[in-house]
Amino acid sequence: MSRIAFYRLAGLVGLLFAAGTLYRLFPLVTGQPALSEFFMTEDGYLMLTIARNMAIGLGMSVSDGTIPTNGVQPLATFLFTLPYLETGGDKVTSLIGIHLIMTAWSVAGFFLVRALAARILDPEGQAPALPWIAALLWYLSPLLLLHTMNGLETGLYSAMVLAVLLMFLRLLRREAPLGWAWHLGFGLMGGIAFLARIDAVFLLVAVYLVWAIDGLLLRRDPIRTVAARIVPSGLISILVAAPWLLNNQIRFGSIMPVSGTAQSMAAEFGQNLGVLPVKIFEYFMPMLPVPNPLEKTLPVIAIATAVSLGVLAWFLIGVFTRASRPVRLMVLAYLLFGAMVSGYYGLWFGAPHFMSRYLAPLAPLCIIASLWVLADLSRWLFRTRGLRPAIWTGSAAIGLCVLLLGRLLLPGAQEQGHMQVVDWVERNVPDSAWVAAVQTGTLGYWHDRTINLDGKVNPEALEARRREGNVLAYVVNSRIDYIADWYGVGGWAAREDGGFAETFELIEHTKSPSLAVMRRRVLHEPG
Repeated sequence: MSRIAFYRLAGLVGLLFAAGTLYRLFPLVTGQPALSEFFMTEDGYLMLTIARNMAIGLGMSVSDGTIPTNGVQPLATFLFTLPYLETGGDKVTSLIGIHLIMTAWSVAGFFLVRALAARILDPEGQAPALPWIAALLWYLSPLLLLHTMNGLETGLYSAMVLAVLLMFLRLLRREAPLGWAWHLGFGLMGGIAFLARIDAVFLLVAVYLVWAIDGLLLRRDPIRTVAARIVPSGLISILVAAPWLLNNQIRFGSIMPVSGTAQSMAAEFGQNLGVLPVKIFEYFMPMLPVPNPLEKTLPVIAIATAVSLGVLAWFLIGVFTRASRPVRLMVLAYLLFGAMVSGYYGLWFGAPHFMSRYLAPLAPLCIIASLWVLADLSRWLFRTRGLRPAIWTGSAAIGLCVLLLGRLLLPGAQEQGHMQVVDWVERNVPDSAWVAAVQTGTLGYWHDRTINLDGKVNPEALEARRREGNVLAYVVNSRIDYIADWYGVGGWAAREDGGFAETFELIEHTKSPSLAVMRRRVLHEPG
């Protein structure tokens, strides 16, 4: 690459990277309401509520510190305590620190995607633009930008997945026996990835399975040699994860956080398979998010499936015939991880509306696969121009991502969706009163005395759901005086279960904005 071409590439990458970073930080400049509404999701506020309670001395809890919970991913929650410790628990000012933390791990993800893409797409350093295009597509994709800034662990988890895979690649390239520093480093990284999100267990299983297959079947090493290579770091990963697992089992009766149990409780086998192809397609083509009304239509599913399988097959054939052995094994581990995550969330889990977020760590592999195919087509169809058509096409895809990000800034394009519930409670309910909702993330952050009813952070409600099939009797026999949530919850007012209709009356019920409020007919004494 000539010096002029290098400076041109560096300038364009720097400009686009700065644009993506400033986009993530614009709520800090504009302040309220963007600071609390633009990126923050309902479930994100659940995690922030727990982080704040930890910072102000209430422990890992919700509902003004009265209900202990483990319905979070621990590493991100602990990181999110830092702004609250700094501000003494201020709910608004602390959001500045939260945005900075999420931007920091998004930046880390950007450079990790570039590093992974360079190892796969440009191992000889002949096409430096392609890895940067991959990183920019990841960094500027509207879906992925929102996922990495959602108040949850998605950005941190995605970065840790890439870090583990890149270190695994380094280990595969080493011919000398691994010293304890390598075992310790890889083991710590695997354990940290697990603490970032429990799904990393799939990644670790995939990595160690591929590592064992390589040693036993491909290299034909003795079992003792293979065990010495992989067991120490695996045990260290388990030791890092063990305190969290023991806490969950001893205090809550299961190693699975209550949030995972609540999400999967009403799941039916295979219920998410219909949305899986479209969600995967959106990561192969990050500049083409599919509108929600089209996601479950048969033509869109068929096109998404065909494109995704076609790109993946082309990519894998190329990797397994032209890439080095370490890269092939690393890609195989990534692919197995993707298959396990897709199978778990596609077949056994609920919450189809969260599928895109659950699959977000697979986006780097999908983007790299698409660029691999694009580069091959460019070389074959435009022999005299080499990779230029691929670079132009990738640049156009980045431009489309930027345009879509601009659209999100239009009024009404990106609304939090729960602030109308918060506004009603702030206007009509005293701080001392107890309010409940199925969706308590946003409401529970802004009104301390809020009780969760879907069980994602409330083991008591989860047990009521498990025991009785609903939480109506639990609500009737509780300290709750108000229920405030979306419009659909208003249907509870006619339910006779546990004497609910006799105890609560419907006082607000509007479709736009979506709001339902029920009030106990005889209120508890304040306090």
